[in-house]
Amino acid sequence: MTHNAWMRRLPPIVLTLTALIAGLLVGQVGAATPAYANTPDRVISGWMPYWMTSPSRSVGIDSAVANADLFEDVSPFWYSAIARKGGGVQVALNPNFTNGSANVAWAMERLRAAGMVVIPAIADASGKGRMAGTLADPALRGQHVADLVALVVNNGYDGLDLDYENFAFVDGSKTWDSTLPNWTTFVAELGAALHAQGKLLSATVPGPCDTRNRCGGRYGYWVYNIPGIAPHVDRIRIMAYDYTVRSIGPIAPIDWVRANVEHAVTVMDAAKLQIGVPTYGRARTRTKPGGGYQLSGVCPSKNGSASERRAYRSATSMAAVTAANIPALLERYGLTEADVRWDPVRQESSFRYTKNVDWTDSSGTPQTCQAKRQVNFVGPDGVLARTQLVGQYGLNAAALWTIGGENPAQWPGIRSYAQSLAPAEAVVAIAVTPAAVFGQPTSIAGGVTFNGAPVPDVPVTVEFQPTGSEEWQALQVAASGPDGSVAFQVLLPSSGRVRLTVPETAGMAASQSPAAEVAVGATVSAKVKTKKVSSGAPIRVRAIVRPAQAKQKVILQVLKKGTWRKVKGARTNAKGRVTIKAQAQKAKKRWTYRVVSRAKGGLAPGVSQEFVIRVKKR
Repeated sequence: MTHNAWMRRLPPIVLTLTALIAGLLVGQVGAATPAYANTPDRVISGWMPYWMTSPSRSVGIDSAVANADLFEDVSPFWYSAIARKGGGVQVALNPNFTNGSANVAWAMERLRAAGMVVIPAIADASGKGRMAGTLADPALRGQHVADLVALVVNNGYDGLDLDYENFAFVDGSKTWDSTLPNWTTFVAELGAALHAQGKLLSATVPGPCDTRNRCGGRYGYWVYNIPGIAPHVDRIRIMAYDYTVRSIGPIAPIDWVRANVEHAVTVMDAAKLQIGVPTYGRARTRTKPGGGYQLSGVCPSKNGSASERRAYRSATSMAAVTAANIPALLERYGLTEADVRWDPVRQESSFRYTKNVDWTDSSGTPQTCQAKRQVNFVGPDGVLARTQLVGQYGLNAAALWTIGGENPAQWPGIRSYAQSLAPAEAVVAIAVTPAAVFGQPTSIAGGVTFNGAPVPDVPVTVEFQPTGSEEWQALQVAASGPDGSVAFQVLLPSSGRVRLTVPETAGMAASQSPAAEVAVGATVSAKVKTKKVSSGAPIRVRAIVRPAQAKQKVILQVLKKGTWRKVKGARTNAKGRVTIKAQAQKAKKRWTYRVVSRAKGGLAPGVSQEFVIRVKKR
């Protein structure tokens, strides 16, 4: 269905891979990583109508977030291009989107948290000929480009999707010769402006093939000039649905969908192409061979009173239904999945039911009309069949209309298919000393296996994420050995997490180990000026903490009855130096001391070597 129609400190350790995988180091230096499930390819994209993207009705957002690992990108339908007073168009939130700004903020927070690429769709709601006229005027076109770029940049979107359908369905084909070059110029200008900002441009277009599978030239919706705009966009989405609009028939027969794909990949890069996939159906009243609807009982007339006309429309009009609502519709009419017919040629589904329409005639007598109805729809099997074109033709993704309207039963099959496309991941193991001292190397060992066998001579990178940061930084690279093992001695600048990564190779996906926490403590040295003092006499302990941090808290401690007790605290200067002034213990004996530093600046506490002060009697 066209979118506008819907919404108008350990020593170095050398480890073998076998020992690492077996977990022999558990409790010593960490644990071996478990095997990963194969990460699926991102084979899905699509659109979310605005009415599925708010806290009160979140089904579109929920669906995208729950399946984020499958999505290349997602396009919420939040914006419309509307006529501007004085000429041209302007972009605004859909006026029917109640609390639109707040809902957008809520939705973006959830989508960003799921790591999704968000390219909102812009629908052309400017009226007949207005968008075509805007694009024909260089000044108005330039203003529209500027408005669109500002929308993306100011809201932090990843790009936008143009869904300008009025050329095809409102303006009329007689305008296409004049519209085509202006549309192409506009897309080129907008693409350049968005790309300069590091943003994406997608164009949603009706198919280039007609219903007789004749493609290209002046067949299909040629006004959108797929080969002309392809160099300037990052995505082209073909709406390969609405094959049948005004009568009972298929939504998107697979041979027609395939024809659109096969033509498109001859005139553009297949890796930019997303094929539109319907997750909806249409219910219509069946017709008789000689004409007229299949109605029985006492039925209203289309020429009767207002209430009678409404009843007639209820009995005969088309109704759209989402795939998500098909199970409920079957249940309502006492049907089961066994009553659904799968068409192996068209690769979509249908079923029939009888709808009772109750109405009251002009005499006030209650009447019932039975309408014989048929639903044609694309359910989980049909969605999967169309998604499989992604792998067959090397497409970018399958774009669902709509996300949130799909039957949730489709997702396991799609995920399994997406996993079959993705290169398998290696198992990357890691073992690391959990505590380290600043300025001293940390031992990190690891290993790489693929399908149970060691992977030799693959570059393995140690990456480090400081505590409190979201960024990972590469520290060292080494090649795995013949048994797949690798070992590092790494100087860590602070506490944080480390992991091992390997790049994608032929037949093997980029892979990484779990992240392992490492606490890096400061280096503390301490020296007492006088090692032999009288009872209660002043003592001076000089300490140095590395790395140097101004006002670093240090504490002089003494060992009493097996417990370290605080004697005196102090703070370092900018060079990490401090002299701690205190009094000696009163009892005559050899007292053991140390200096500890408190955690600061991403460093764990540090401890000096112990030293002795001998207390004598006065």
